Amino acid sequence: MASEQSAASTPRYAPWNIGAGLAFALCALVAVPLVGIDVSTIFSNDDGQVTWLTLFIGVFAVGCFIWWRLVSRTHKFTLWRGAVAGTYVAVFSYPVVIALAEIFQRNWQEAGEPGTIAERLQHILLLSGLTLLTTGFAAIILMAVIGAAIAWAQGRRFPQAAALGKEQRRRRGFIRTLLRVTGTVAVVLLVALAGTFSIASIWPLDTKPLTFDPASSHPAADYPAALAAFDAVKAREAQLDLHPRCHSSLLTHGSKVKRAVIFFHGLTNCPAQIDVLGQQLFDQGYNVYIPRLPGHGMADPMTTALADLTAEQLVATTNESIDLAQGLGDEVVVAGLSAGGTMVAWSGQYRADAGNTVSIAPFFSPHVVPPWAAHAAASLMLAAPNIMVWWNPLEPFPSEEMDYAYPRYATHAVAQIMRLGQAIDDSARREAARAQNLGLLVNDADTAVSNAFIRRVADAWRAEGRQVDVENLPEARQLPHDLIDPRQADQDIAFVYPIVLQMIAGQSPPGN
Repeated sequence: MASEQSAASTPRYAPWNIGAGLAFALCALVAVPLVGIDVSTIFSNDDGQVTWLTLFIGVFAVGCFIWWRLVSRTHKFTLWRGAVAGTYVAVFSYPVVIALAEIFQRNWQEAGEPGTIAERLQHILLLSGLTLLTTGFAAIILMAVIGAAIAWAQGRRFPQAAALGKEQRRRRGFIRTLLRVTGTVAVVLLVALAGTFSIASIWPLDTKPLTFDPASSHPAADYPAALAAFDAVKAREAQLDLHPRCHSSLLTHGSKVKRAVIFFHGLTNCPAQIDVLGQQLFDQGYNVYIPRLPGHGMADPMTTALADLTAEQLVATTNESIDLAQGLGDEVVVAGLSAGGTMVAWSGQYRADAGNTVSIAPFFSPHVVPPWAAHAAASLMLAAPNIMVWWNPLEPFPSEEMDYAYPRYATHAVAQIMRLGQAIDDSARREAARAQNLGLLVNDADTAVSNAFIRRVADAWRAEGRQVDVENLPEARQLPHDLIDPRQADQDIAFVYPIVLQMIAGQSPPGN
């Protein structure tokens, strides 16, 4: 009888638990684009990208559970308790949302080997940690405010709840201790995340060595000098155990021509990525140079050579390539994809002898990191252990067609490219870019790079009085990040190549 009376007197909080989950989820939908994080509108994507639906469901589920466990179940509807609950919703939503994206947007059921489960969990934890450490403090503050507001409203609706909560805590002393501990942990989390972000944001990335030193530049005076420079590159590469298709490539018409093209490949790929496009450029009359980036193209795809990649090496390769190409053409066009696109952006900022630059999906920061948090993310990644991470745990080894591409990347290599991106961004805000023409090709469906950061660099160039040709590939086409390699899954070179060729020629492509 006593238990029946107690149950009858206990308020029904279920609608409030659901309402709290809805409030937190709606808040996330509004806040995410405001902070600059890219979320896909393509619900059918299969590359693990967070969609608006997975974001909403993940935050809603976490919000309902935590509100029930920390607020409704304890009958404690204070502003402090609501803020603590909001803090935990913010923290635990990161891994839950990313895990949902991995499960439902990357075909978890297709994992053929047990090892892929561990690799996917590593991927979830890596992304969760990076985003939490860079944007977590802002999410905590926002969710804490929402939680406090909901707790205040629920307390007004159930004024008798305080008495129930006191009686429950009197009979169960460990609950009181638990509530105190959760509150303390919430404060520690906020302070730790805010402190970590603040320190990482001001920690110097040492971008001074990444500027252009004219004294280190030695442009080829003529065609024979360019060939001699290429012979030196070949001699260095002959000392390495490279994949047969990954040596630096030079296609020439036997003499200096009107225009030469340099094309930098992307991270973990090699010059084979551009073989088809390079041939098309050659057929159009260009001399074409496709250099191998440092640490790339090794015969063993499981190599850890990328662990030692530095931004200084990328700058040196960019300068060496532009110097060599001066002897190949009266005008030098510099193009590149992803990490290669970042190198192109560097040449656009610093090299006045770059006639036309075309940065294709340049990698300044990952798509999960907003531009304002990129400096902190790079600092944190460089300070953390250097880990080799699978691009796609479901396909741990390269396909036969792309056996020249590495299946893994090094976290420090990614951070070094981001460091180069920060150097470009910092310089673009202080002085005008020096290349004659600046072009950016943006893939709106890209799940690898931050398109917001690309737009930020374009805006900085324009603010210094430069005209920037920005072309967008529509999200509806669902193109992969690797727009160039003809052997890449979901590739559409019949659509992409004509646009790239027109940008290289200095022409504006027709409407996409």
